[in-house]
Amino acid sequence: MAETRFYGGQAVIEGVMMRGRDVYATAVRRRDGSVVVDRRPVPHFLEGWRIAKWPLIRGSFALVEALTLGIRSLQFSGNVALQDEAAAEAEKPAEPVAPKPARSRGRWLEALVVAAVGGVCYRFLAPKLVPRLTGLMPAGTTSSEALEAIRVLVVAAFALLVVVMLLWPRSKAEPSPQGLDDSALWLAMLPAFAIGIGLFVLLPSWLAGLARVEGGYGVAVLKNLLEGAIRLAVILGYIAAIGQMKQVRRVFQYHGAEHKVINALEIEGTADEEAASRNSPLHPRCGTAFLLLFIVLKVIVGCFFGWPVWYVRLALRLAMVPVVAALAFEATRFAGKHRNSPIVRAVSAPGLLLQRLTTREPEAPMIQVAMYALAAVAPEVSLPASWPAPAEFEPASPRT
Repeated sequence: MAETRFYGGQAVIEGVMMRGRDVYATAVRRRDGSVVVDRRPVPHFLEGWRIAKWPLIRGSFALVEALTLGIRSLQFSGNVALQDEAAAEAEKPAEPVAPKPARSRGRWLEALVVAAVGGVCYRFLAPKLVPRLTGLMPAGTTSSEALEAIRVLVVAAFALLVVVMLLWPRSKAEPSPQGLDDSALWLAMLPAFAIGIGLFVLLPSWLAGLARVEGGYGVAVLKNLLEGAIRLAVILGYIAAIGQMKQVRRVFQYHGAEHKVINALEIEGTADEEAASRNSPLHPRCGTAFLLLFIVLKVIVGCFFGWPVWYVRLALRLAMVPVVAALAFEATRFAGKHRNSPIVRAVSAPGLLLQRLTTREPEAPMIQVAMYALAAVAPEVSLPASWPAPAEFEPASPRT
């Protein structure tokens, strides 16, 4: 079957998001077994600008768009889960309510104390750490460079801690009936982004820099290869670790359901439940395959810059993330268009193998949820007449 239209998506909490050209939809299974679907227009970035359609440039816009849709879909699925949990709690017998402790009004004072501690660490503790940590720095690092590095880390760590203390909602605060709003969700994602950049971008480069090997361009290439291998090992270990969690395993099952339904439509021309069940939970346009391609391309691009001093190298690693992501986007897009090519299938094989970590064989109800989501964005897909229409999600009303 010739592919004339591409659909994609992602797994969310007890559901699937599917994206079409102009709309995206998130289908979530509720506790009572019903399916609720949220359908919205795609917020095309820089619509009408020619530059947004140029090869390589378009990848950056596509990634920002995908990130935005993913966060909004997670927000919707989280709100459904919170509403179901609140309804279940309301059905429980009432228990005596202990008096609430007075709300602390010392948040700014606490942040000021933390900032003061950070200042003390910057002024007095950092110089004392130089002799202990200089040996862990790359060869040739002077004491002044080591001190500068330690102080940068101290400032970054305490600044992030102060921001989180000021903005993060108190655990004892009464939960909002509205669920997760945009500001709370983005705030919750900021630490995740910071940890992701540190763990998957900066840490592998720093560890590779510990190799006490000096030389010309050949050594620089070897160190870039070592950095890529460390990055891949860290990512694989992280995915394998979180895959042991029950809730994450269910998300991986919904990920497999999303792929099965899209594969059925693209390969067999139909997205019915039987066709989806016999198709693979792996897909060449998956973000997991994109991740592996990103790592490989990052090694190749990094070789052009050699192996400069550590702070220049780390800055380059961050600066090249959107460039490498755009290259990986184009390659993944090409692989999706030519998925039946023997060469493309051979090159895509490692990415499909990696997907076995992020997908699981779904249950039949999960495939049904993916079909609800796809039918909401694909005009050529229709649900069986015997299936109930999706329920409409009604956000909780604010308390008066």
